Amino acid sequence: MEADLYDEFGNYIGPELDSDDDDDDLDAEDRDMDEGGDDEDDEPADADEEVPGMEVVLHEDKKYYPTAEEVYGPEVETIVQEEDTQPLTEPIIKPVKHRKFTLMEQELPATVYDMEFLADLMDSPELIRNVTLCGHLHHGKTCFVDCLIEQTHPEIRKRDDLDLRYTDILFTEQERGVGIKSTPVTMVLPDSRGKSYLFNIMDTPGHVNFSDEVTSSIRLSDGIVLFIDAAEGVCISTLKSKSIFYYCVRPALPTVIFLLSRFFVTYSTDENVVVSPLLGNVCFASSQYSICFTLGSFAKIYSDTYGDINYTEFAQRLWGDIYFNPKTRKFTKKAPTSNSQRSFVEFVLEPLYKILSQVVGDVDTSLPRVLDELGIHLSKEELKLNIRPLLRLVCNRFFGEFTGLVDMCVQHIPSPQDGAKTKIEHTYTGGLDSDLGETMSECDPDGPLMCHTTKMYSTEDGVQFHAFGRVLSGTIQAGQPVKVLGENYTLDDEEDSQVCTVGRLWISVARYQIEVNRVPAGNWVLIEGCDQSIVKTSTITEPRGNEDAQIFRPLKFNTASVIKIAVEPVNPSELPKMLDGLRKVNKSYPSLTTKYDNKRVYLHGDKRVADPVVTFCETVVETSSLKCFAETPNKK
Repeated sequence: MEADLYDEFGNYIGPELDSDDDDDDLDAEDRDMDEGGDDEDDEPADADEEVPGMEVVLHEDKKYYPTAEEVYGPEVETIVQEEDTQPLTEPIIKPVKHRKFTLMEQELPATVYDMEFLADLMDSPELIRNVTLCGHLHHGKTCFVDCLIEQTHPEIRKRDDLDLRYTDILFTEQERGVGIKSTPVTMVLPDSRGKSYLFNIMDTPGHVNFSDEVTSSIRLSDGIVLFIDAAEGVCISTLKSKSIFYYCVRPALPTVIFLLSRFFVTYSTDENVVVSPLLGNVCFASSQYSICFTLGSFAKIYSDTYGDINYTEFAQRLWGDIYFNPKTRKFTKKAPTSNSQRSFVEFVLEPLYKILSQVVGDVDTSLPRVLDELGIHLSKEELKLNIRPLLRLVCNRFFGEFTGLVDMCVQHIPSPQDGAKTKIEHTYTGGLDSDLGETMSECDPDGPLMCHTTKMYSTEDGVQFHAFGRVLSGTIQAGQPVKVLGENYTLDDEEDSQVCTVGRLWISVARYQIEVNRVPAGNWVLIEGCDQSIVKTSTITEPRGNEDAQIFRPLKFNTASVIKIAVEPVNPSELPKMLDGLRKVNKSYPSLTTKYDNKRVYLHGDKRVADPVVTFCETVVETSSLKCFAETPNKK
């Protein structure tokens, strides 16, 4: 039995086998296999038939599971991260950082006017006023704009005693409490007759170091409003604004408006005075108490109260050495008595002081009676306010909207259509006798496109820039191909030009922007998509059919940089980032060449800064013996 040939452990214990017989059997099988293999070789092999390989596969090359690409697909990026290779505080996949440097509204706020009505006014250049507010630091420019914002935006109000500072959109401006950039604001304001005008207002910094922002803003405006604090008087920035007016843009701005801020004092006049309250180009205001009036607007309050007063003639008797005689009920140039006061003090200052003293002095007993006589009605909650908010509320109800400012600007500042010829004469390098010059002088919205940009505003994250300018001819539209001409462009050398496509268009209102499809001539516009080829200023025109177009003159500043510094990255590999940041800084500041104090906004990484040094300059006083010449690669 076969079981007897093996023990209990399965080992063979039978007789020895004959190895020769086994070898013969194996040889016979091998010969049969060889013969069969020869027969198969004679037949044609199937190319598609795969023969299983007998190669040796190493352990590390063995594949037990499918790869991530086979599981998730080639379009999915997978990351394999081993443990303990980085701290727990650092995520494997870092979240996207949203860098933000400006205060912007997420949605359009409510206004007392309809946005479509604002857009319709853009088609009427005779109803548009482009104005720049300038003056010394803390003379009330930004707070005055806040009053206009509160007047036109019912949901935007200042909190407690803190200023709104709506035009200070940079975080650095809010932290320092001082404006750094010029901020445009577009709104609809009514005059004393109730007629609406579209006001493009530029709030400029008051610090003397930012006079370049004032220069770039004035280039786009038809007039300026100069703020002077009656308590401090004319300061250095006021003189800077005056020098900017006379040195840079006097021919293009025939009228200057003065506005006295904070407090009220008498203002003497001369025989050959150009600025006077009698001329209607001086406005009295206090943004802290929401007060703004001219002699005409204050006289109109008397006319509305008593009804039988010609407020135009009455306003002419409210300034100067003019006295009112209560016995004869007439105005005279001589004082009737030794205690008589000038008409401005008697009819303007004393009533104003009485209102202020009533609010500050007796709120519970006599104030309601006085307010009823003035036609001012306050609720019980409003009467419980603190003195300063209550005083601001009472003055706002008494004086109403800032119609005096609107009347003053409408009377003395030309519209874009009326001031177009003067503006083009002193800013355009080409001639006015050409077809293009005539269309710009007429502010024709149907003519060829000519847009002048003087400012570059960065986005919220500081990555891109939008060009801000004024349309002088034609109509710029979103998605329109345009030709951007740089400051070095000439008809002989067209190298400094580039054709690009306009992105979106906005009307800027400080902390929010109104997107529009087109902007006609005479208006300010914020343009997307043209920032790559613009450094400081530019001229935007049509790419075809306007080959004779020339550029607008670059800005001429009344200051010059005398200090320079050298900057280099600590890590040499970050040099491209630093250069890109310097280019952005150069775009952001009109008169700046190099700036380091913007590391957190534009310059990323650590930098080394050299000590400031004074710029070394030389001049030529004699004619050289040899003629100096230069030749460029393009032979031009």
